[in-house]
Amino acid sequence: MVESAAVTTFLFTDVEGSTRLWEHEPERMRPALACHDAIARATVERHRGVVVKTTGDGVHAVFEDPADALGAVIQLQLALADPAATQGLGLRVRCGLHAGVEERRDGDFFGPAVNRAARIMGAAHGGQVLLSQAVAAQLDGCLPAGVALRDLGRVRLRDLAEPERVYQVLHPQLRADFPALRSLEATPNNLPQQVSSFVGRERELEECHQLLGRTRLLTLSGPGGLGKTRLALQLAADLLEDFPDGAWFVELAPVGNGALVSQAVASALGVKETAGRPVLEALLQHAGSRQLLIVLDNCEHLVQACAELARALLNAGAQVKVLATSREDLRVAGETTYAVPALAVPASAQGETAGRLAQYAAVRLFAERARAAQPAFRVTEQNAPSIAEICRRLDGLPLALELAAARVRALPVETIAARLGDRFRLLTGGDRTALPRQQSLRALIDWSHDLLTEPERVLLRRLSIFTGGWTLEAAEAVCADGAVSAEQVLDLLTHLVDKSLVVLEAGGARYRMLETIREYARECLEAAREKGSTRTRHLAYYLDLAEKARPELVGPAQGAWLARLDSERENLTAAHRWCDRAADGAAAGYRLLDAIKLYWFMRGLFGLGLRLTREALARPGAQARDAARCRGLFIAGQVCAWVGRYDEAAKYLEEGLSIAREIRDEFNQLSILQPLAMASQGRGDMAAARAHAQEAVALARRLGNKYQLVGALTAVAQLHRAQDELDAAEPLCEEVVALARELGDRENIAIGLLNLAMVTIGRGARDRARGMLLEALTIAQEIGSTPAEQSALEVCAGLAAAGAEWLRAARYFGAAEARAAQSGLQRDLSDEAFLAPWIERARQALGAATYGPAEAAGRALGASDALGEARAWMAANERIRD
Repeated sequence: MVESAAVTTFLFTDVEGSTRLWEHEPERMRPALACHDAIARATVERHRGVVVKTTGDGVHAVFEDPADALGAVIQLQLALADPAATQGLGLRVRCGLHAGVEERRDGDFFGPAVNRAARIMGAAHGGQVLLSQAVAAQLDGCLPAGVALRDLGRVRLRDLAEPERVYQVLHPQLRADFPALRSLEATPNNLPQQVSSFVGRERELEECHQLLGRTRLLTLSGPGGLGKTRLALQLAADLLEDFPDGAWFVELAPVGNGALVSQAVASALGVKETAGRPVLEALLQHAGSRQLLIVLDNCEHLVQACAELARALLNAGAQVKVLATSREDLRVAGETTYAVPALAVPASAQGETAGRLAQYAAVRLFAERARAAQPAFRVTEQNAPSIAEICRRLDGLPLALELAAARVRALPVETIAARLGDRFRLLTGGDRTALPRQQSLRALIDWSHDLLTEPERVLLRRLSIFTGGWTLEAAEAVCADGAVSAEQVLDLLTHLVDKSLVVLEAGGARYRMLETIREYARECLEAAREKGSTRTRHLAYYLDLAEKARPELVGPAQGAWLARLDSERENLTAAHRWCDRAADGAAAGYRLLDAIKLYWFMRGLFGLGLRLTREALARPGAQARDAARCRGLFIAGQVCAWVGRYDEAAKYLEEGLSIAREIRDEFNQLSILQPLAMASQGRGDMAAARAHAQEAVALARRLGNKYQLVGALTAVAQLHRAQDELDAAEPLCEEVVALARELGDRENIAIGLLNLAMVTIGRGARDRARGMLLEALTIAQEIGSTPAEQSALEVCAGLAAAGAEWLRAARYFGAAEARAAQSGLQRDLSDEAFLAPWIERARQALGAATYGPAEAAGRALGASDALGEARAWMAANERIRD
């Protein structure tokens, strides 16, 4: 968030009554507004200003010199005073000016000064120009001849912040007398003044404004600390003009008894109880004839009483509206609920810069509150990654961010970020005048936790064992035990969603917790001494899921299962960690790795796979020379071969093959022989490579294992291709494709087609290769297979070079290189033998000065866009050939 020391003058304008004009005279309004926009832009630019954007029926502009801004608004009002300037339809424009330090993002301006300027404009009437004390001070002594300022006193604007001294611009040719300003004081209300600025939430305010225009009961829901109250207050302030009898704020947190809710509302509205008449009756009679907005804040601990009162108020008067904030919906007929989202946060702390961070509302809030605690605080390139980490790990929760920002008085942000592992001890010491539950992060969540039933508390703490979310099926399997049965989980989970402690993700298939709530629940799990048993059930469930997925990853449901494992990746990694403490952890760990190995391959997660496999091999109890260790060595060797660590691969695989032969385990022998052939080829021992691959083919045929036969045939075919033995390679590739189609194994269909395409390109049959490539590209993109995507781009590069399309060849090769760098997947040596000559020809044909930028463009294009482009190229050529 790079800040400028320069003070900028901000202008906002708006056409008064534009909604009515659009409704009654839309045909006249269109040309009139077009004239208005042209006049406004020309006037701003003539006075050395810049129009930032149009805002509905107004403009937002900036000026370096407040005198220029003043000249512009006077000229604008003079120009618009004549209806002829706007096609005969008079437009009354209100204007507001304020000056402050600018904060920019993507060509736009934001921050307190911008918001203040908009609020000053909002207090004006059509034809009136208002400006702040900050602008008036800069204009002191340099007003144009005939221009004066009328001091209107200190005014409470609708940003609920400190009152602003406001001045009206007087000019001999402009109207001078107007009604009272559209300030908070102009409409009855008890909205409390706020001591800090309202940051972000522009989209949420607009959405809630629209919703409250369509419903009479709107509930803002979400977990504690999310800023529901502040959003409700700002919404009420913005809508004051719509409620001539006022907007009334009722704080229910201190109310401990549902029977007292009516009294709290009556007190806020000034309704007196009379002898022999219940206060509810008096309240409903008062509301019945009035146009009111009643804000019921913090309803969750009195939800039944609030629901009953809201329904009674809505029934009492047709012009009464209720705006509620609660961690749980009221569930009243006609209620509209709005789940208040957390503030936007960076997806990762890595690579974030001060400039990029400015786009995130969570960062802007943290920075502003940190400056309040430590005026010298600034977001810099050095502290930007730590600030991003703080905002991300605190889930964009405003209260948590404010508590963290307060620590800037004594700690650098790098230390705050490092200490978030103990966030409940770190994030204390909030505003002493706030409610007790808002003075620390723990107290905030304690409030919600204390409102739960005991079964809800049990489920909440057990759910903390999940990482990255969970499904209903997973929750039933992992969390049901003792105090909670599997049959209860759905209802209890629904209650936790209703009470804003669990989030139901878009699509409705998965649940998750905010990280802050999960940390709290995890502490509860440990305190209840249930972590070990819950972890055991978690491991059992995800081991079973992985083993169910393994056969599906080579069948027709491959894509769906890949997506399912994508969503469970963090839980699968956590299950691997649980094996360290499980009674049979060594064997369970090997089973888990064996089940998800193919997933790593297809998703290009080679670094993760190698790390987890090495950990499994070193785990206590994992050194016995048995089938389980044999499988672990196979996995480690295979992953090493995939990433080009051929010596390390050979070490693992040779030990594994030795164990497999020793215990007469033909299945593991067959599995190991294929990657051992790859490792031998990588080490330059072609005789050993061919011997291992051919042994694998013979063993697979004898055992009748078609899936393993696909891999073994591919290995032999690639060895033939690498030595330009195309006649021997082609029938093997065709057999691979046929077998893969029979098995429904789409990835191996794609790999077989790509190998076959390389053979046909080598024979000069480019037209035949295009059809194979088109199908392979389609499959690779649909299932998201990293090896297939990378190989497809490489073959496309070769095909383009074979047709002398040198620039296209360089671009596709660059995209393939970028994909390889991203995944760590080593190019197969037989693919290298195919591709290298074609790329060398492209380099020679283009020359270094042209080839280099073309390859760089491919790297920048990325695999996904390059694959889409290649598919379109293949499809177009197929149509021409047809």
